[in-house]
Amino acid sequence: MPNSKTNLKTSQANTTSSEAEILALRKEIEQLRLEKAAAFDRLNVQEAIHKNFEESQSRFEAIFYQSVLGQKIISADLRITQVNESLQQMMGYSKAELVGTRITEFAHPDFVWDWQALQKKLWEEQIPSFQIETCLLKKDGTSFWCRVTSILFQDQDARLGFTIVENIDKRKLLELELKKLYDNQETIMHMVAHDLKSPLNNIMLAARLLKETLEEPDTKKQEKDEQIFSYVNLISETSDRALHLISELLLIGEIESRYATLEQTDLKDYIQFHLNSLRVDAERKGIRLLFHHSGKPVFAAIDRSKFRWVLENLLSNAVKFSQENGQISLTLKEEGDKKVLQVQDNGIGIPAELHATVFQKFTKARRQGTKGEPTTGLGLYIVKQIIDEHKGRVWIESQADAGTSVFIELP
Repeated sequence: MPNSKTNLKTSQANTTSSEAEILALRKEIEQLRLEKAAAFDRLNVQEAIHKNFEESQSRFEAIFYQSVLGQKIISADLRITQVNESLQQMMGYSKAELVGTRITEFAHPDFVWDWQALQKKLWEEQIPSFQIETCLLKKDGTSFWCRVTSILFQDQDARLGFTIVENIDKRKLLELELKKLYDNQETIMHMVAHDLKSPLNNIMLAARLLKETLEEPDTKKQEKDEQIFSYVNLISETSDRALHLISELLLIGEIESRYATLEQTDLKDYIQFHLNSLRVDAERKGIRLLFHHSGKPVFAAIDRSKFRWVLENLLSNAVKFSQENGQISLTLKEEGDKKVLQVQDNGIGIPAELHATVFQKFTKARRQGTKGEPTTGLGLYIVKQIIDEHKGRVWIESQADAGTSVFIELP
């Protein structure tokens, strides 16, 4: 009997132990089930995140690569890491030529500082976005204006700049045209306020004095006739001056509003033809007008109407600043693929300190002619504007009291 009781107790103890183990095992299984469910939940979340990321990445790539706007991604050192096709077409470079290079390599030399400012604002001052209007160079060497908007974003361990590049050449061209119109209006106001006021006052004064003289009794006829002649002469001279000012004003307006229409022209025949009608002023001062050339045709693409103004202004200046019985020489020659015209006089010349301003509007170098001829300070300004339109170059060589040479070089 004792053994039976002992065995029973042992059996009950074993049963209790087994039940405890089973209960613990069930708890462990339940815990594993919960952990598995949690793991699946986490996996589902990660899969959703991954799916959302892929969808987001897909949307980004669609926006980035298919956008009609130029887009690129740059690093803190302004190195291009990604670029879309629109920007490649805009700049004329392939993707391989752009990726890995710094954007400053394609900046116009005058506008590199724009990108340095962008770099400072985004990466040093941590401004979220920054916008500039700057000028970039294309592969063919031409440049274009663009508006650049860069947005700073975090990509793993790096902060990158997502950059949109928009071509604004047309808008800038319009702004330049509006500026020209504004400058033209400023020119008109300047001439009306300063240059036209004086001759008109002189005409009014001379007319009043002439009227008073005519109303006086004929006591001293000779003296009265001399006064009348002087007043009429003053009216004539000041009227000519006012007309000249108005003509140059209208000329500037036409130059700035009409684009050049270039035609292949034999400069030798063209200059010879127009010289015949331009000799009058020279002959009045007894000045010889000579034209030197090889006798062979010298062709260049010119706007035939505008280039006449170049000749008129150069010869008018040369006559104006030459002494009586002086000499003016025009020399036409070819230097390689360039056509060079030189207009040389032996007049009063231009002091060296005024050379830098001679092509400016209302230049400080403006002076009266050797016989008191009026000047507007617009002649060489007009010449430069026209030659710039012809993609040419104009410069002077001159010394005080030793004459002046004006050179024009055309492609």
